[in-house]
Amino acid sequence: MHVAVYGAGALGSVYGVRLATRTNTTVSFVVRKRRVAERTSIVIERVRGNLREEIASPHRTDVIAGDVDLILLTVATDKLEETRSVLEQSDAPIVVLTPMMPQDYARMREAFGDRVLAGMPTVVAYARENVIRYWQPPEPTRIDEPRAGDRAAVVRALVRSLEEAGIPTHLEMAVHEINPATTVCFIPIGMLVAIAGSLERLARDPVLVDLAARACREGAELAPRLGHPMGLATFAPLLAHTLPLRATAAVLGRLSPEALTYVDVHFGRKLLTQHAAMARTMSDLARLKSTPHVALDELRDRLAAVNVDD
Repeated sequence: MHVAVYGAGALGSVYGVRLATRTNTTVSFVVRKRRVAERTSIVIERVRGNLREEIASPHRTDVIAGDVDLILLTVATDKLEETRSVLEQSDAPIVVLTPMMPQDYARMREAFGDRVLAGMPTVVAYARENVIRYWQPPEPTRIDEPRAGDRAAVVRALVRSLEEAGIPTHLEMAVHEINPATTVCFIPIGMLVAIAGSLERLARDPVLVDLAARACREGAELAPRLGHPMGLATFAPLLAHTLPLRATAAVLGRLSPEALTYVDVHFGRKLLTQHAAMARTMSDLARLKSTPHVALDELRDRLAAVNVDD
């Protein structure tokens, strides 16, 4: 099987390297044209155990080859629209590991039909210098159950390959609903980490903590209108208070400083544009679904102001 990983950032690199080094899967990395000529290796390193794997000469391309069987899409949410011209080069199934809000999913399905399947990764990854560092929680990667047919067979083959690569994966109904329902519960905390500059600074700012608590409550009220939120996501409003946030930062700083760095880097300024786009979407969804949105509107406006200032 030939899998094209579209978006060779941290997450795409982990999935791509694990598939390429542990299975018979051919992996190509679809990147911007200016990066095609890069000859650098892709190195991934699991935080616990320091397991290190590498593709010395990854195949980078700005097109999707005709023999590609499946596309793993891992670009940022705010870049989804930019992928259209490249994705149109193929009729292969597209498993989207990027978190899609309902509007994103609807646009992708309108453009590419039932080729589009939502995924929900649990691998957590970030770039540190020339190495991708990652954690692999026990929860499996989830992918929408496809309809019967040739595409279903390819998607099931991907699941088997990911399992062989050591990334637990299963097919599940309504992942495209579970993902946004889960995301809207906790993402306000990540957005406010970006505004504050770090988790520790957020915990010391009572105004931002109050906004986090209110926005998480509104997100939790919106969530059931979108789908069934996964796991502990609905408890995010309990975390979004001064003492729990300070305790979380302190525990991470003591037991896993790298995890604290990840929170600050991943949810920080790097994702401001994506945060701003997602906050607008959440505010619109809450209004559409007739759920409270005062705090979500305030969060949207604060993120817009930060982006203007930058």
